[in-house]
Amino acid sequence: MTEPSEGMPHRSQVQDLLIEQMRRDLSRPVWWKTLWGRLSIAGSVLVIAGAGVAGVVLLEERPVDDTSIVHCLEGPYRNPDGTLSGAAVSIATPDGVVPIEDAEAVCTQMWESGAFEETDPLSATPGTAVAPSEFTTCVTDTGEAAVVPGRMECSTLRLHPYER
Repeated sequence: MTEPSEGMPHRSQVQDLLIEQMRRDLSRPVWWKTLWGRLSIAGSVLVIAGAGVAGVVLLEERPVDDTSIVHCLEGPYRNPDGTLSGAAVSIATPDGVVPIEDAEAVCTQMWESGAFEETDPLSATPGTAVAPSEFTTCVTDTGEAAVVPGRMECSTLRLHPYER
């Protein structure tokens, strides 16, 4: 018969197992001192630093350096292949290319002329259309203006904000 103070059978064996497990847990190094812990910390630091650098580079405002071309986008999206949607505008004269000073005005003319409404690319006389009421001017990596209909963040299109 067991004594009432002992409790359950095999009490001493269970107690020995629990003490042994606790000793193993207490002798284990903390996670940040292990090889995997240190690799995890180093990887996290690299990811955070990389995201910070990418954010600074992408969110950096840039001036328009190349005024010979303006990209008028159809909408706030890119084509599936990564190119800008819409059309690029350049004003050529017999003497050469004229710099475009007001990119939004050029894109407004394109919208009003129906350039983005026509489904037939060979149509010589597209119909008229209504231009969007607001535009956002962004800058490509090559320094060209990209005018997007509506108000939006240029970084969503992987473009730079326009430095006025």
